[in-house]
Amino acid sequence: MHQQQSIADLVEKYNRGLLSAAEKEAFFQLFERDDLDPEVEDYLWQNYRQQAETAAWPEEFRKMFAERMARRIIRSAQPSISKEVRMTPFLQRRWWRYAAAVLIVAGTGAYLWNAGRNQQVVAPAQSARAEVLPGTNGAVLTLADGTQVVLDSLGNGVVASQRGTNVLLKNGQLEYHTTDSRMQVSYNTLEIPRGRQFQLVLPDGSKVWLNAASSIKYPTIFSGRNRTVEISGEVFFDIEQDNARPFIVKVSDSSVLEVLATSFNVNAYEQEQAVKTTLVEGALRVNANNGRQLLKPGQQAQVAAGKPIRVVNNVNISQATAWKNGYFDFNDVDLPVMMRQLERWYDIEVIYEGTVPEVTFKGKMDRNVQLSDVVGFLKNFGINASLKDRKLLISGS
Repeated sequence: MHQQQSIADLVEKYNRGLLSAAEKEAFFQLFERDDLDPEVEDYLWQNYRQQAETAAWPEEFRKMFAERMARRIIRSAQPSISKEVRMTPFLQRRWWRYAAAVLIVAGTGAYLWNAGRNQQVVAPAQSARAEVLPGTNGAVLTLADGTQVVLDSLGNGVVASQRGTNVLLKNGQLEYHTTDSRMQVSYNTLEIPRGRQFQLVLPDGSKVWLNAASSIKYPTIFSGRNRTVEISGEVFFDIEQDNARPFIVKVSDSSVLEVLATSFNVNAYEQEQAVKTTLVEGALRVNANNGRQLLKPGQQAQVAAGKPIRVVNNVNISQATAWKNGYFDFNDVDLPVMMRQLERWYDIEVIYEGTVPEVTFKGKMDRNVQLSDVVGFLKNFGINASLKDRKLLISGS
């Protein structure tokens, strides 16, 4: 591979069938390397996940990509594989045929990877009645006068007009267009139920992504010295620069974020132990519990009730923002944390019976996987799981 040629160029040429024989051999050798840069692997995963929807990646690549993950899983799991749970040669040979959440439990560790939705699904049969589909786009907009607008099934166009502002729905994204410069400030709230996600462009042009079970309250026009919003749940921001007016985020009454031109993710679900703010670009100051902390890109501030702000350096940004990019990243995640993410996205209730299994996961999963596929592999590889209506029962010893 030529040093000057980027991975992105190789992927583009591969998709278009333009690689020379030498370039193709070098491209395929990427998947044999154990020291592949995590950012390169994440880029390839993202491209693969996107292209899988249009079948742009041929069977040759699908098999190669999935087998790379199988090799990584086998190497990681080998020291702790138990007698009862063992990856058979059949699974090693036919790994690439799995279409959904491929889950292997090895001793106290579980390993998961999505090998592409366009291939054959291998999972225990689930009744149609028990099927739970993944989340989709949707939200409830509450206007200044209390009127609520359900956005799930509305088409493009103006969905509301209020005090000199038109609220426009455009390709699954909510936007605000001022029609009267003398308009009065009013406040809207966008609530995302469980099993939904949504995007919003604020009146200043800042972009907002909201995960399931999240909300944001914001003015229909930013006036005054600050641009202030209030959030709950999980939200990703890409802030429009305005040096004269800092952007302020109030997080679940626990902390206040002072933002410059920046992009960052905030995870502030009540069920989690701490509010986690992960800075991707720019500069951001966290004020909480009588403390202040200035973050640099790649750092994460963790705020727990009554405790000093904790800063984590070199945080895994791709994991913190995986939901925004269409997948789950379960690397080093235990079962309860994984189940809380599934509860929000699939709008289900997880019920534990007996001791909660002590497993730690490795890998990623597309958010478009049907829940029955996930449950099927949990059952096949050692975790007692059953799905009834919208209740997922996890049974321990």
